[in-house]
Amino acid sequence: MSNSNLARLLLLGLIWGTSFMLMRIAAPVFGPILTTFGRASLAAFALYLFARQRGIDFAWRQNAKTYFIIGLTNTAIPFSLFAWSALYIPSAYMATMNSLAPIFTAVFGFLLLSERLSILRISAFLLGLVGVGVLVGIGPTTVTPEVIGGVLAGIGAAINYGFAATYTRMNAKGIPSLATAAGSQFAAALALLPFAIPAMPHAIEHGTGAALLSVFILGVVCTGVAYGLFFHLISSEGANKAVTVTFLVPATASIWAWLLLGEPITTGIVTGIAIVLLATAMSLGIIKKPILS
Repeated sequence: MSNSNLARLLLLGLIWGTSFMLMRIAAPVFGPILTTFGRASLAAFALYLFARQRGIDFAWRQNAKTYFIIGLTNTAIPFSLFAWSALYIPSAYMATMNSLAPIFTAVFGFLLLSERLSILRISAFLLGLVGVGVLVGIGPTTVTPEVIGGVLAGIGAAINYGFAATYTRMNAKGIPSLATAAGSQFAAALALLPFAIPAMPHAIEHGTGAALLSVFILGVVCTGVAYGLFFHLISSEGANKAVTVTFLVPATASIWAWLLLGEPITTGIVTGIAIVLLATAMSLGIIKKPILS
């Protein structure tokens, strides 16, 4: 990877690491749905302007179904699940659940594309679940039904990401990446709008400057700018190298939350993250020997 793209990769890891901390600030004030709606709307606007500047053709009618399905499964549902889990679990937990996405991508590749599910990838799936168990079991947060629900919501988000990645491979090959990114964000915002409207009066009355700023950064920077960086890495270095940003996010999320929210970094967190990232490396083929067989 070139030095400039390595810098972009590190910047992307720092940006995406902040998203979980920002959800921890915004979601308690605005609620999960309105937080996600604001994020998707701002991201759609930022990505649309960027795509139009580059002369991207969206072909709205032709690609509407694809934008809608990707918008639901890659943004509306997983962002809402993470925003809900932000009410109950630390940033490090959410970032670790996020790192399971490549593992579920492999599972959906098997289910939808008949790709071979090797012993290596089966081992990765099992090891990922072990890592989540370790994180929850010996992490700093007391295990309650709400915490378990938050962890399950994070896993649900990763499952949606896995499906979205596979669906995109199947149905969006002929669509420019930026058009898919912007179009799916518009679709997500439209899908969320009916559920966000009832929360708007409460947000107007009780919204805080910190929460508003968090949603703005989530939309424009953590989604809009980040997608621009990510798609640049995919086009110039390939998807396999771009997806290695997965390994940076849990660490950066933990550090940001420790610095700005006072969330602790414990042995349990480090151990759980390490196990899940090992499983992710196996799923991506970076480690080629099965750990569980």
